[in-house]
This record gives sequence, C-alpha cells and structure tokens, in this order.
Amino acid sequence: LFHCYGFFEKLISSSGIQIPNSRFYFVDNLSGKVSYLGTFDYYTKDSLFMSRMFLEMDSKTISGALGYPELLLAEKYRGNPKNDYSSAKYHKNELITKSGNYSYSQRSEIYSRGQKEFENLSLDGYNHLVYNVDNENTIVVSHPILKLLDVLITFTYIFVFFYLLITVSLLYINLPFFQKSIQMNVKNKIQYSMIAILVFSLLLIGGGTIYFSARQFRQRQNETLSEKIQSVYVELMHKLAFEKDLRYGWSSVDYRNLDELLQKFSNVFYTDINLYDPEGDLLATSRPEIFIRELKGTKIDPVAYSQLIIKSRNEFVHEEHIGSLKYLSAYVPFKNNENELLAYLNLPYFTRENILASEISNLVVGIVNFYVILITISILLAVFLSNKITRPLRMIQEKISTFTLGKANEKIMYEARDEIGGLVKEYNQMVDELTRSAGLLARSERESAWREMAKQVAHEIKNPLTPMKLSVQHLERAWKDSPAEFEKNLKKITSTLVEQIDELSAIATEFSNFAQMPRAINVKLELKERISDIVGLFSKTEGIQFKTLFTDQETCIFADKEQISRVFINLIKNAIQAVPDGRKGIVDIQLETADGFAVVRVKDNGVGIPEELGDKLFQPNFTTRSGGMGMGLAIVKSIIANANGEIGYETVKGKGTTFIVKLPLFNE
Repeated sequence: LFHCYGFFEKLISSSGIQIPNSRFYFVDNLSGKVSYLGTFDYYTKDSLFMSRMFLEMDSKTISGALGYPELLLAEKYRGNPKNDYSSAKYHKNELITKSGNYSYSQRSEIYSRGQKEFENLSLDGYNHLVYNVDNENTIVVSHPILKLLDVLITFTYIFVFFYLLITVSLLYINLPFFQKSIQMNVKNKIQYSMIAILVFSLLLIGGGTIYFSARQFRQRQNETLSEKIQSVYVELMHKLAFEKDLRYGWSSVDYRNLDELLQKFSNVFYTDINLYDPEGDLLATSRPEIFIRELKGTKIDPVAYSQLIIKSRNEFVHEEHIGSLKYLSAYVPFKNNENELLAYLNLPYFTRENILASEISNLVVGIVNFYVILITISILLAVFLSNKITRPLRMIQEKISTFTLGKANEKIMYEARDEIGGLVKEYNQMVDELTRSAGLLARSERESAWREMAKQVAHEIKNPLTPMKLSVQHLERAWKDSPAEFEKNLKKITSTLVEQIDELSAIATEFSNFAQMPRAINVKLELKERISDIVGLFSKTEGIQFKTLFTDQETCIFADKEQISRVFINLIKNAIQAVPDGRKGIVDIQLETADGFAVVRVKDNGVGIPEELGDKLFQPNFTTRSGGMGMGLAIVKSIIANANGEIGYETVKGKGTTFIVKLPLFNE
C-alpha cells in the first residue's frame, strides 16, 4: 500500500511531462490511453493546514461492439474503415495493451532483443515492425503478409475497370462496323456460346452465392440474438424472480435502481438492454443517453407491442431503425416465478452491415478473380477450338464454291473418322456420282421437256373429248326417249361435236407449230351466252344439279372464244369431280358485273381444298387426283392472265370451294 501523495508524486516523477503554464502533467504510462494528471493545493476553513487535490483525466474508450454508441459519436468517428493493422505495447518485457486481430505473445522477447531501435520480422503470417522506445518499453505494429491472391485482387479491380472502359469505348466508336461485320457463322456461334455460358454461370452462381451468404448471415444474427436474449432473461430471473411489480422503483443492496442492474448485464453480455412495463412505457435501460437525447421514444415499438399483446407471441424479432441506422430488435415477455408479467425485455442488436458488406465484397472479388482467369482461358480455348472445328468446313465450302458441273472437280482429303469426315466422304461420293451423271443430265432435260409438252398436249386434247362424250351419250338417250325430237337434237349435238372437233384440230395444229399453246384470237363475245352453252353440255350429268344466276346487264368481254370455253369447262369439270361419292352434287354458277369487270363464281359442295395445298393449286403438274395431269388450273390461270383477268378461290374444308373469275368488260 502507498500513501496517495507518494503514489501520485512517484507517477509524476517517473512518467509525467510538465505542460507549460499549467498544473497538469502528461502521463506517459503506455497504458493505451491519453492521460493527464493535475495537482491543486488549497486550504479549508476548518483547517490551518494545506491540502492537495489530484485530478486525473483519461481519454474515453469507444466501444465498437455495441450499436447505440455509434449514434452518440461525432460524424467523423462513425463508420471507420476496416483496419488490418494490429499493435501491442510492452513494458519491462510484459504485455500491457494490445489491439487488432493478431494474438500477441505475453513477452516482447519473442519479437525483439532490444538491440536495435527498429526491427522487422515475419511471424505467424504477419509482418511486424518493432520499435524499441527505450530499455523498458517496446511497441510492435503488425500487418498480415500480402499473398498472391491479395495482389491479384488489386489488379482485378483495375483490369475489370479498364476492360469495361475500353470495351464500351470500342463498341461506341465502331458500332456501325460491328453491325456490318458480325456474322453468326458456326465459328462465332461456338465462341459466343462458350462465353455466354460462362457469363450466365457467373451471374447465376455469383448471385446465388451472395444471396445465400446474406441469408445465412442474417440467420446467424437472428440465432445469436435469440440466444443472447435468453441468457439475459435467465440472469434477470436470478435478480427479479420474486418481484411483484417493477414500476414503482426497484433497488437492492448492490444496485440503486434497475438502470444500474441493466448496465451491469450490458457490460457482461456486450449488448444494450431495455425494459418496458406491461403498458409499453420505458421502465429501465442500460443506455439512457438515447432516450435523453430523444433519439428514440420511450414507448415500446407498436409492431412489437401488437405481436406480444394481441397475438401473445412468446418471442418477437424484427427490424427497427433510428434515422438511417437499421438494427434487429428482440422482445420477450419477462415474468416472475409465479408466471406474472413484470415487463417486456428488449435487446437491440446491431448486425454490423459493414461486416456483411465486407464478406460479400470479398466473396465477389474471389468470384471475379476466378472468372476473369476462366473467361480468359475460355476465350482462347473457344478461338482455338472453333478454328480447328471449322477449318474442314471452310475447306468444304471452298470446294463446293468452285464446283462446276460437267468438269473434273477436285476431291477433299480428310483422314479423321468423325462427323466432318462423313460429310467429306459424302462430298467425294457426290463428286463421283455427278461426274457419272453429267453426261445424262442434258439428255434428261430434253426428255423432260418433251414429256412436259406431251402431257400438256394430252390435257388440251382431253378437255374437248369430255363434252363430245357427253353429247354422244345425250344423242343416244334422245334417240331412245324422244324420237320425235331426235332430228332437232341431232342437229344441235352435231354442231357441238363439229365445234369441239374444230377445237381439237386447232390445238393439234398449234402444238405442232413449236409445241406452243394456241395463240389467242380475241373477239367480242357475250360471256353469259358462252357459259350457258357450256352448262348445257354438263346439264345431263348424273347426280349433279346445276344452279345459275346471271345478271340482266350486258356481259361482253374481249377474249378468245375457244380459250374462254376451255376455262369454264375446266372449272365445271373440277367442280363435278370435287363432289365425294354418296353426296348429291350441286354446282352453283353466278355471273355479275362490278367495277368494270364480269365476275363469275363457280361454286361446288365438294370436300374443299386443304389449306397447305393452296399455294400449289395453280402450279403445272400439281394435282390432288390420282388420274389427273395437273395442267388444268395452270392453263386456266394462263388464259385468264392473257385476257387481263384474275382468278382466285374461297374454300371451306368439307363444305366446298368457290372459284372466282374476273374478266374486264368489253370497252369500245
């Protein structure tokens, strides 16, 4: 034990530094604090002897573990960045104070023998700078040894920044060029696909990892808070379990009030603690400054009160905020040993979002580092593989581009037995086959042209034969059924037969003349009369009912008589053939005028035309009947086009088809 005078005088003499023009001394005691000691002499009225007062001032230690004190700090002290440095102070070879993450030895001789003022060494993954102040005092400052990954992290940020900057600049400057030059060929598809898969994987894995890391972090915080509030609850039960009411002042031998009790537990559990009475008013707190400065109201949070009172929750945790500072807050009902509600226990817990942000930042940096390397390797690999894969394809492309029919073409030499090898083999076989077939191609084309001509001649001849056959059958029935009118019918049918024979003769004559369609000899003709004559040829067809509706106006057109007859013979014949077996056929023919055109509609009640066949209907050699040649509608369309007309159709599957012919009316 020391007399106070002797203790302070020795402290001043050993560690004190006089501050000029004052009674204070700076105490250089290496305690980790800034300390000042002042001495004041004075006399009291009750004593004739002089007394001395010693005034000691130590710097206040700011704790970063609790959340509320951050609100009470000046702005410049808030949110200090993460510090990787650690430090320790030794006096007479013994550890006095330390700070940071590094675990220092109790004795300074591990780091220095005191032979030099400054020393450097590496130990336990840290670089240490040792400052030997004097023979008794030593200061050690430590920093983690930089690893290769730490260096790469710095270059990653720089690389990503400049990579994005250069990429965006080049795209902006050369955008028109890229739009013209970029082609989605096989080579580019392989490269873009590999890069796209990697970028997609980066976003998916990185985003998922960050999401689950944040979720696990918050889950750990909730679990920590739940465990901590239960620990505080148990300790409070030891002190307050036998109390009946805490609202009218509480004290004990050790504590003057509830605030002192909560402050003691706050230092033990390293958290702020609040107690609210059953009505939701603040009862006691370990951090009264928050409420004195009115940073937070003295009423319990309304959401928590609703959950605890109305829904009778045994524990409730949710997010609260003071200004822009967000934190988790846990509530539990605090009851005595008779299960009577005394208060609501509240623990505000600050999850240290900067720690979460730091963890996520490190995670993102690690992912970016990995993917920068991976993408670089993949781009090089994609270029190499795409060139190697597409080289045979480009060779095949060059050979095919120089391929000439009828000449000797060079084969491709490719030894690998893969899909491209199979393609090369087929190409070489094709070269051999085409070489053998080149001599036959010209002869085949000539034969095809003659077959096409023969088919067309046959079709043109077949059209007049049908009405001739019907006329003969009609003459035969007239002989049996109406002998009295036989002479009249004979004359009419003979005239029709002669007309059709003349048409056959004209067709044969024209086809013999360079195998071309007969040239049109246009004359003025009455379309109404022409259609009536053709309908008369088919009127006796068994199982077919004809309906006609003609306009009263004049319907003269300027066209070839035989060719127009051929058009409507084809259309009526097709209408009859479209009617399926077992259905009574109805052929409805309408003639009207509109906008300077004669409009003829030939409608049947047949099976209709499938939608997928519509585009092919007027093509030569196309037919839906096994016995047809596929020339009828093609010829019809050609004749109508030569007459400056139009042809189209409307169809309903299963109900029938209407062919619409528009021919311009005769104009003097």
